[in-house]
Amino acid sequence: MINAGVLRHKITIQGSSDTTSAFGTTRTWSDFLANRPAAVLPSAVGRDVYRMAEGNIESIKFLIRYIAGVTPDMRIVYGGNNFRITHVENVRGMNVELLITAETART
Repeated sequence: MINAGVLRHKITIQGSSDTTSAFGTTRTWSDFLANRPAAVLPSAVGRDVYRMAEGNIESIKFLIRYIAGVTPDMRIVYGGNNFRITHVENVRGMNVELLITAETART
């Protein structure tokens, strides 16, 4: 179980859809889950440190209560940044916690 005290950040998980018109294809994002309580865990070990140094990429892990349907095709909005989801793990396969790894390029 997740201790509610660690879920002190708010994140929004968004899904995308593509719309095609005479002017081309446009991707739009809409909220899948808004203002979801989460623990935010900076990921700075192993491969992530190398990738951050090489490409100026920030990698973060988000821990939330389990919700079905979160996939790597989605993104997380947190702290004014958009994070591309790279991995979603159902912790211990128990449908209690999701550990989401995401990254964004820093400017």
